Amino acid sequence: MNRKSLLKLLGIFLAMMVAFTLLSRSSSSITVARVKTASPGNVAIYHKVVASGKVMENQEQPVSTEANQKIARMYIHEGDSVEAGDVLFQVDQEILKEQIIAGKQELEKLKLEYEDAVSGKEVNQEKKNLTLQRAQEDYDVAVQKGDQDVSWAAYELDYANGKLNEFYANRKEVEEVDGSESQDSEEALVEAVNAAQKAYEEALSARETAIRTARRALEDARAKEGTDSTVKQKELEIETKKLQLQKLQKLAKAEGKVTSPVKGVVTKLNVSVGELTGENAALLLADLTTGCKFVAQVDKTKDKYLEKNAAVTLESGDTKKMVENVKIDSVELNEEDKNLLEVTVYLPADSLDIGSSADMTVQQKSGTYNCCVPIQALNEGNGETFVYVVQEKDTILGTQLTAAKVAVTVQEKNETYAALEDGNLSAGQKVIVDSSRSIDDGSPVRLAE
Repeated sequence: MNRKSLLKLLGIFLAMMVAFTLLSRSSSSITVARVKTASPGNVAIYHKVVASGKVMENQEQPVSTEANQKIARMYIHEGDSVEAGDVLFQVDQEILKEQIIAGKQELEKLKLEYEDAVSGKEVNQEKKNLTLQRAQEDYDVAVQKGDQDVSWAAYELDYANGKLNEFYANRKEVEEVDGSESQDSEEALVEAVNAAQKAYEEALSARETAIRTARRALEDARAKEGTDSTVKQKELEIETKKLQLQKLQKLAKAEGKVTSPVKGVVTKLNVSVGELTGENAALLLADLTTGCKFVAQVDKTKDKYLEKNAAVTLESGDTKKMVENVKIDSVELNEEDKNLLEVTVYLPADSLDIGSSADMTVQQKSGTYNCCVPIQALNEGNGETFVYVVQEKDTILGTQLTAAKVAVTVQEKNETYAALEDGNLSAGQKVIVDSSRSIDDGSPVRLAE
């Protein structure tokens, strides 16, 4: 084979090599994964909690009127907004006038009953005083008479004893004159002493009995009687009736119209036209002067990102109105579902409409970390967390980019970034955050343009 033929064959061979190289690179561009990368950086990790909830009244104001009033007209419905002084409803004025007349009559009756009770109490006191006075007099008389009777009986006994002793002193002389007559005289004197002694003892007993009886009567007269609160009860009944009558008269002066005490929203009606009012409130108002509150339910797992006084941003679901610079007032377990937290945020007056829905956003800073990558860069498998980084590799076709698996430790993360332990990656490394196809450790890659 001559030189010319050899050169021709060499040229064909080189052309084929170039063609195969171009074909290989073209095939590689189709099959090799295209990746997007990001370098680790210093990032502040924030945690965001978003929840939907309702705007509710902060305080309800009950509106009442006198009981047993017939509703003649209603000026409002549930959900209506009212200003302080707006007429809410009106009661039947004819029935109201009849109640006032009846109330006045009942008041006069109570006053008469009070006067009778006072008079009866005075009469009873006079009777008690008179009974006590007479009992004291009877006792004094019993003592005086008993003393006199005992004294006279003692005198009679002393006299009889004196006579008997005198007889014994003169007995010898008497017996010398007439013995039988002397014996009769002695017996008569002894009987007289015995009778006087018996009379004295009976006088003592009678005195004791009379004094005891009189003393008991006096003690009974002095005894305290049970309390009688009739007068006091009547006084209280009169005061109560006066207050009731004053309220009815005030309502009549207002033509039976009941007005709103505050600016608010009607949340509940307990009466309607034709019905009678009761002891409970006729209706309830959401008091707008005290502001309102936003209440949302959040999964319990978010508790570490929700705390009292945390800053909150609210956006109305209807008007898209934003409310900023408000804070969480309380975070409590939901009473019905212990897996939920109930978050309450108090709002300024006139900020959002009661009954409207709103979205709450709470953003808490966890910290600033030196080695942070986009959250998409994280991969998990076989119980470990890892990322892929781009590295260069020499091949027969030249320098080629490949994916290298690097195990990492996550310190903190949110929906956007993951903070890795310092030393897992270097600042200059290119971390794969997106790939056009699945990759493994060592997979060839090329950077997306």
